[in-house]
Amino acid sequence: MSPGHDKPAKRARSTVAPTGGALPAPISEAAKEFLDLFYPVHYKIGIGIEDALRGGRLSRHQVAILWLIRSAGEGGRTIPRKEIERSITRWFELRNSAISKTLRGMAREPLSLLEIREHPLSGREREVILTAKGAREIERMVDEGRRFIQTMVNHLSGTEATDGVHFLTRVSSVIDVVQPATKVSAGPPRRKAAKPR
Repeated sequence: MSPGHDKPAKRARSTVAPTGGALPAPISEAAKEFLDLFYPVHYKIGIGIEDALRGGRLSRHQVAILWLIRSAGEGGRTIPRKEIERSITRWFELRNSAISKTLRGMAREPLSLLEIREHPLSGREREVILTAKGAREIERMVDEGRRFIQTMVNHLSGTEATDGVHFLTRVSSVIDVVQPATKVSAGPPRRKAAKPR
């Protein structure tokens, strides 16, 4: 277009939702306040608990694996390796190779917390089994974690503590329902570009 001519006006961005699309639910005041509360609490309490569980000798990933075995493993002792991979990759930005390295380190001396065996029902699968030393390490983790939590409970009334447990239990249940739906709506994760050879 030659100088002196008016450029065509830019098309205004539509504020109307696409046909058939549902408008997002309005954000409540409670949601705004929860965000302002939960984000700092995640660091103030979450990392404090994590440090207590680590005891100065385990990594965050090692603690998460032991806790997963305790909470989701059969008898709190045995869990399929693929279940560890599924959960840990959801909690941390770890590749399968990094998980394998962490598990091998936990199985070797000086830790010797785990055994990795062929799954009895499938030669292609592996199962992770807690050793006696691993069971003692989990007992230590739980004891240290409870002691840390107790330092906060000491400043709460009995009603506040009970209500807090009930509230967090409900939040955990809701997250289990909401999180998968959120991931589906966001679409599949983008693959990282291959490195040039």
